[in-house]
Amino acid sequence: MRLLVHLLAVFLVTVQQGGSAHPWLLFANRKDIRLVDATNAKNRNNNVTIIIKDLEDAAALDYHYEKGMVCWTDISLEMIRCAYHQGANLLNKTNVITTGLVSPDGLAIDWLGNKLYWTDSETNRLEVSTLNGENRKVLFWEDLDQPRAICLFPKKGLLFWTDWGENPKIESAGMNGDLSTRHVIIKEEIFWPNGLTIDYEEEAIFWADAKLNIICSASLSGENRRKVSQGDLQHPFALTMFKNMLYWTDWQTKSIHSCNKKTGTGRKAVLGSSLTPMDIHVYDQERQPFSALPCQNQNAKCSHLCLSAPYPPWFTCACPTGSKLVDNFTCADGAQQLLLLARRTDLRRISLDTPDYTDVVLPLDGVKHAIAVDYDPVDGFVYWSDDEVRGIRRAKLDGSQQEDVVIAEVDHPDGIAVDWIGRNLYWTDTGTDRIEVARLNGTWRKVLISENLDEPRALALDPEVGWMFWTDWGKEPKIERASMDGSDRLVLVNTSLGWPNGIALDYVQRRLYWCDAKTDKIEVADMDGSKRKEILSENVPHIFGFSLLGDFLYWTDWQHRSIERVHKWTGEDRKIIVDQLPDLMGLKAINITEIRGTNPCAIGNGGCSHLCLNRPGKFVCACPIGYELTADEINCVIPEAFLLFTRKDDIRRISLEANHKNVIIPIAGVKEASALDFDVNDNRIYWTDIGVKSISRAFMNGSNLEVVVEFGLEYPEGMAVDWVAHNIYWADMGSHRVEVARLDGSSRRVLIWKDLKNPRSIALDPGEGYMYLGVWGSVPHIERAGLDGSQRITLVNGVGRVNGLVVDFATRRLYWADVDGKHIESCDLDGKHRQVVVSGNMPQPHGLTLYEEFIYWADWTTRSIERAHKQSGENRTRIQTQVDFVMDILVFHSSRQSGWNPCAVNNGGCSHLCLALPAGSSGSSSPRTQTTASSTTVASSSSSALSAVTTMANLPAATVVVRQSHTHRCTCPTHYELVADNKTCVAPKSFLLFSQKNYINRLLPSSPDSPDMILPIRGLKQVRGIEFDPVAQHLYWIDGRSQTIRRALDNGTQASLVVPNPTQSLHPYDLAIEPFSRVLFWSCSRFNAINATRIDNQLSVGMLVGGPSTSDKPRNIAVHSMKGWLFFTNLVSPARIERCRLDGSDRVKIIETDIEQPSALTIDTDEEMIFWADTSLKVIEVAALDGTNRRKLISSQLVQPIALTVHGRHLYWLEKDSQVIERALKSNGEDRQRVQERIPYLSDLLSTSTLDPSSLASNPCYPPNSGCGHLCVLMDSGERGRCACPLNMVLEDGKTCVEPPACSPEHFTCRSGLYETGPSGSGATRCIPLSWRCDGQTECSDASDEEDCPECRPDQFRCQSGQCIAKKHECDGVPHCMDRSDEQRCCPLGQFYCSELCLPDILLCDGVPHCPDESDESVLSCANRVTNPLAGDSSKRTTYIIGIVVGLGSVALLCFLLFCWRRRHHSHADPDEGAHDPLNPAAPRHTIVPGHAQLHTDYQLQYVSNIVGERTAGVGAPSHLGNSAVDLLSGRGVKNGGAVIVDGGGVAVGSNSSCQLYDRSHVTGASSSSSSGPGYPQETLNPPPSPATDTRSHCTEPYCCTAVSGQSHKSHTMSHGRQSARGHQHHPGHQSRLSGTPSQVYSTLRSYKHYKMRNQPPPPTPCSTDNFEESDSQVAYHSSPSPSSIPKMGPGFKSASRRQQSSHRHQRLGADYDSDPYPPPPTPARSHYVSDASCPPSPSTERSYFNPLPPPPSPSPQ
Repeated sequence: MRLLVHLLAVFLVTVQQGGSAHPWLLFANRKDIRLVDATNAKNRNNNVTIIIKDLEDAAALDYHYEKGMVCWTDISLEMIRCAYHQGANLLNKTNVITTGLVSPDGLAIDWLGNKLYWTDSETNRLEVSTLNGENRKVLFWEDLDQPRAICLFPKKGLLFWTDWGENPKIESAGMNGDLSTRHVIIKEEIFWPNGLTIDYEEEAIFWADAKLNIICSASLSGENRRKVSQGDLQHPFALTMFKNMLYWTDWQTKSIHSCNKKTGTGRKAVLGSSLTPMDIHVYDQERQPFSALPCQNQNAKCSHLCLSAPYPPWFTCACPTGSKLVDNFTCADGAQQLLLLARRTDLRRISLDTPDYTDVVLPLDGVKHAIAVDYDPVDGFVYWSDDEVRGIRRAKLDGSQQEDVVIAEVDHPDGIAVDWIGRNLYWTDTGTDRIEVARLNGTWRKVLISENLDEPRALALDPEVGWMFWTDWGKEPKIERASMDGSDRLVLVNTSLGWPNGIALDYVQRRLYWCDAKTDKIEVADMDGSKRKEILSENVPHIFGFSLLGDFLYWTDWQHRSIERVHKWTGEDRKIIVDQLPDLMGLKAINITEIRGTNPCAIGNGGCSHLCLNRPGKFVCACPIGYELTADEINCVIPEAFLLFTRKDDIRRISLEANHKNVIIPIAGVKEASALDFDVNDNRIYWTDIGVKSISRAFMNGSNLEVVVEFGLEYPEGMAVDWVAHNIYWADMGSHRVEVARLDGSSRRVLIWKDLKNPRSIALDPGEGYMYLGVWGSVPHIERAGLDGSQRITLVNGVGRVNGLVVDFATRRLYWADVDGKHIESCDLDGKHRQVVVSGNMPQPHGLTLYEEFIYWADWTTRSIERAHKQSGENRTRIQTQVDFVMDILVFHSSRQSGWNPCAVNNGGCSHLCLALPAGSSGSSSPRTQTTASSTTVASSSSSALSAVTTMANLPAATVVVRQSHTHRCTCPTHYELVADNKTCVAPKSFLLFSQKNYINRLLPSSPDSPDMILPIRGLKQVRGIEFDPVAQHLYWIDGRSQTIRRALDNGTQASLVVPNPTQSLHPYDLAIEPFSRVLFWSCSRFNAINATRIDNQLSVGMLVGGPSTSDKPRNIAVHSMKGWLFFTNLVSPARIERCRLDGSDRVKIIETDIEQPSALTIDTDEEMIFWADTSLKVIEVAALDGTNRRKLISSQLVQPIALTVHGRHLYWLEKDSQVIERALKSNGEDRQRVQERIPYLSDLLSTSTLDPSSLASNPCYPPNSGCGHLCVLMDSGERGRCACPLNMVLEDGKTCVEPPACSPEHFTCRSGLYETGPSGSGATRCIPLSWRCDGQTECSDASDEEDCPECRPDQFRCQSGQCIAKKHECDGVPHCMDRSDEQRCCPLGQFYCSELCLPDILLCDGVPHCPDESDESVLSCANRVTNPLAGDSSKRTTYIIGIVVGLGSVALLCFLLFCWRRRHHSHADPDEGAHDPLNPAAPRHTIVPGHAQLHTDYQLQYVSNIVGERTAGVGAPSHLGNSAVDLLSGRGVKNGGAVIVDGGGVAVGSNSSCQLYDRSHVTGASSSSSSGPGYPQETLNPPPSPATDTRSHCTEPYCCTAVSGQSHKSHTMSHGRQSARGHQHHPGHQSRLSGTPSQVYSTLRSYKHYKMRNQPPPPTPCSTDNFEESDSQVAYHSSPSPSSIPKMGPGFKSASRRQQSSHRHQRLGADYDSDPYPPPPTPARSHYVSDASCPPSPSTERSYFNPLPPPPSPSPQ
């Protein structure tokens, strides 16, 4: 940054020449730092120089005059920064303090001792460091509560600071931090002490109080206090002085002021009024006078810090935080006892040597989500696991030498433990459910335990003895112990456990400690699990990290956000180490120099070549994965060959060396492994799992587990890898198929499906192009076929069930295990020369393999694995015993996968599958010699066949003649077709799709391939309906489990959610796509509606047909794209089939007779016909698109047809109960046949074909052509399209749909039928007076005004507003309804009420209807008349009639007089132009005349007739309403319930409550709450928040916690005008605005801790935890997972049911305050402030605090 010319003049000329009587003011202005000449008042706005710019958020600042240094705090970056200048050049800004700051409010520079001092109002610390940020030390940390301003008197060794916490005060202390020098000097008459400065000449302090609006001074001891300025100060913040003048910044005036320091007179504005001034200092040499101090001489011989002291010898040596003084001058080399803490995004160290317990962040990179931490005292490395990085890392304590240790094949690393003796690293992984070990540098990795682990977490080692301990918080929580090699496993504790999160060992007392976050306990037991004892169970809500050092246990608590300790024996001496620190994870208490114990592995790694693992009694050498221990049990080697076998729930390997030890391959999720094979090219194994019906693969070490095939498998018990063409083959005994796919599962094709029954075993010979099948079936046999499924023959007959099949490539023979014959047999590859190789004592052979001269097999009965010579059967040896249920076995060696064919090179040039053909399929090939690792063979002519092993004299002994495939062909996945080049495959153009419960299948009835194929789409659950988009090739389906609509390509990729259902309120029933306009139509059975969604942008268009307010029940739907029609079944009574336009208009009933329960619907666009099925009538019918020419197509042998579709010449349908797909000719129903049978859970059927791109581009409704925002409807037989809108929306400009303007608050908007669309497409909103809402009469055409009205009991009366009151209060003369409707329909005695009228009882049931609704002649009214005591007394009736007439005359006279009075007094008033417009949001002017509208009876009848006529014809509506169909009466009071409402235009006004259908406040930014203007905060007891709480919000609410600006909530108004202020649960980022009278007192709770995290809300504050009612919270605790992954629900959080039964410390807000994924819950409030007003401003909130208006709404939700 360049120093400006003004700065050069200021510094070089004026200031640096010994000072000046004209001071320059240096102040922070948030985004920059400026200088201003304090005396140049006449030119205030032109004398400002920006010396440092481009800052983030500068608050406090100070300078070092002699060094040309300016330093400032940045409250947004949370750091202290400095800049130097040399002459006219300003050097780059440097970051001095970058960690451990939250809200650095105050800053001061010791210009004599060259130190930085600062305060932090969030960490509540006062710290010091050198000017470059080194040797940082905490001076004061106790009894601080929001410290802010700080200033120094270096000459006297004193420092002063203000504290605006619970007990506001000003304190002083020695600059060395000596507690004996600390004193409170000001504590009375002080509230918000903001600014602080020192007069060095007069030895006095000055401070500014922003709450009391005063500036005061006192002596350095706090005496001689006086007020300098008071009264009209607005909001003083920072303060400085020079000579006789005081200068201060003011937030409200946004300016800098000055006055005389003694009298307060001469006050004037130095600079204003568009600034954001923060801290301020006079930049002058006189403000930093020189004095000689001891620290200036060789740092007074202090090794680190020399701090000035207020007593002899005037200095004190001090050490950086965490270190202690060895003597009076020298500091120890760092802390000896430490707590290492893992937080989510950093690691910290806390010294236990010093009492301040300051946490220091380790300077590490890339910490994403640290979980556990440990330490190696030998090399000084810190190790930690990171769940987001998915690895384990290490670094030195100073952050150097950071490196990844284990980064591959780690899922969710959790606990880690360092074996400091054996130099090994152990860890648990909750993703793979393993415990593993490696060297400390990550090499020689080995899986120790992978069985019977559910959720392993904490891990602890006892390397001296050789034990390891771990916790498991799975379904059966337990604590286990094993030897450090994984052997001798033992469960120690498995009762009364919940979430055992941490574990620690006491090596001296031989005790085991653990913590449980669910039982909320710390317990102890002996290391064998005995003598269990509870240590602590009080107030430990959620322990996570746990450690032991010396006599104390240390732990982290997620809910308290604290680190605590307790004595390990007594549970007493409990102490909080760190409080209010979020994202706490694991911790480790260490002594960095203590190295305990030894074992044999400590010397020369125990002689082991790789891993040395100690055990009780004797250590063992171990090998990493892929290595085997030799006979000397010391050295590890890579074996040449080894056996692999599947054993149902695991896969194991056996060494072929002498020891024959079997080792489990650590693969997770194996349920029932069956067939097994490998690919030598990439060292992977493949296996089938009939338990989960899948084919999977993984590397030999168990890593990179991947499901290859997971759909359409039933019992895949045979599988083989084509290692040449990189394909995989399998035989499925359930589906009776042989299939092939690429090794990754793609390009799947059915090869053999006809005349195949129960294929069991499969073996491949890729070099020769053959496959061999062991078929069980009714007649077991062995088949041979080409690798493409051709040339299929029966090779061997007369065999039993073949259970293993293997090819000997060296001798060209085929071997198999015969289960029924109980022997192993072989033949040549032509099926000849059969011989039994091994027989006898072979009760149940299972699996067979071959290697070199031996065959290997397993036997279920003998539970063994044996071998014998492959030719003679001799040398039979049992190499493994006690192995149960071996399913398959093979030898892993390259010799087992030799050979070559053209598919090996570039996949044979094929786009999908390359399949080698048998030799001789396309001519002959020349003989070829092939040499393998074990033998050399020669290929013969393809026409020759080897009947036995042929040994040629001129070839080596191991050389034989073989046939070699030289031919291949490209083929395609099932249903795909080859194009003309015979290499490239294309998707089918026309096909059928049908869905089952969890599958979607493609069906090609006339295809030469297998007719049906399951599509590889994951996550299908309860598929209810399907549809296909021929443009984008997306398949759509209804997910019945989540009630959503989803889509994906037919290969399962690009899966996405189209119609979400977050509230679970939708029930999609059927769907159809209109491809040209790119719209998805779908029916909803819950809301009885048809909706539309754009599929190009997934915009929800809206509702088109039906809805909850109608009687419609649309279900099945079909679209005719070329005509723009939508057909649907309507399950009303009686049911019918209807047709409408795509926007729901022009509805026509086309089928409405002889139809009962239509269950399926489809359109034939070629023949212009509609087909439907009726499950009740058990018939399928057809008709023209207009319903004519109706006839029955299928009327027999139908049970439950649920889906129809037309494909070519046929009509296809599903029979759900019969589990079949049938078809018949669509023209006459003949040629009926079953296409597929025995298909369970059928749900839908669909025919689809590709779309011609030219027809798409030319369609007028194609979005680029139409430009319509929502819908496009084809008109004129598809020649043109018109834009349209769903219900409740109107066209604005002919293309864009918008919400209509709402009716005024005095009117109700009918829900549907809103628009009477005319030729122009314009519409009108139907509005009715609000008083007509829920009045028992229907005014809206859709009856929506009488819907959702609350039901009242029979003994209650329902008010028009919906309120229920006692029946006895109706017409008792006292209004009880809030809208007074209980006194509106009241008539005098002798009269009855009907339709706005009071009629004499004599007219009731007299045979002539007098009421417009004829209610006076209704059965109910006449039944009530019988009980009327006046009904039969004509004299009494006459008396009442006379009284009524007199009363009506009096009322008429009164109304006339009031009318004249109104005309006289209001004739000159301005007319209210919008008073009659129901769309006008302004309330109309009106006058309410109380009384009943009792007129002469004849006049009343005529009046009612007028009403009826006007409502019918629309007469009387104000002319300016245009098309608005508003039921209003001009010049007459209507339906006001007994009160005539006289309006300037005759508008009838009803209740004050509003029920508008459309709310447009979100468009204008209007608040949803009642209006209340912003104001200055009322008096409060708590001081302003710290700078870190800055949210730039307007903080004026009765409940305010300096949260970010949020939405307001409506106040609750009671029926009698009282307002109820209720405690609310507040969320960060939201403020609650509660209306109340000025006398109401609200509690304002200061935020205890603010953690500013970018793009995240702050943590909860007392305002969001104290004012909590259980009824206000919808979410308590989520059942918590581990800190690593959501799916693993466990001890991350406690369950909701348990939390709700606990105290407030267990309650959780709906928002997560700390960092994801599993923040600690909110802490119970520690608030100690009770206030009657809102929070005052701070350096971080002043911008919005003094803004006269609240901020505008956010343009988008955060």
